Amino acid sequence: MARRAVNSPGYHVPIRGFSQVVLAPDGKRLAFVSGLTARTADGTIVHVGDVGGQTRQVLENLRAVLSAAGATLDDVVQIRTYVRDVSHWSRIQEVWERFWGDVWPASTLVEVRRLYDERQLIEMEAVAAVGSRNRRPAAARARPPRRAERGARR
Repeated sequence: MARRAVNSPGYHVPIRGFSQVVLAPDGKRLAFVSGLTARTADGTIVHVGDVGGQTRQVLENLRAVLSAAGATLDDVVQIRTYVRDVSHWSRIQEVWERFWGDVWPASTLVEVRRLYDERQLIEMEAVAAVGSRNRRPAAARARPPRRAERGARR
């Protein structure tokens, strides 16, 4: 089951796609994703000066780290976005609509003076509702056996 948005008639919905509350499906564990930026796997910052391009890269990076935890972008229930210039929101929103569709995660957008590297325009951190309580992430299942485990098999 994908995330489910709940919007109260008692509070204004400021923009299309905004979710006041997002319910995580029953039986899921929460995964907390650290802030991600527009870096490639080798650490190169990409799309310098292009907030739309950096937003796409951040969401692709989020997709990759969630996959390692056995989750997808559809499992994200909350996202916090830090931007250097909030006036770029319309470009960020265009990318979000392609990635999130009609039901966005619960979200917060904060303008900050600077991120870790001055070439970074955006950073996102997330919370995702991952798999069943008994399912281990793909990365955990794929790890090589520890020395004690190898010895026990003999």
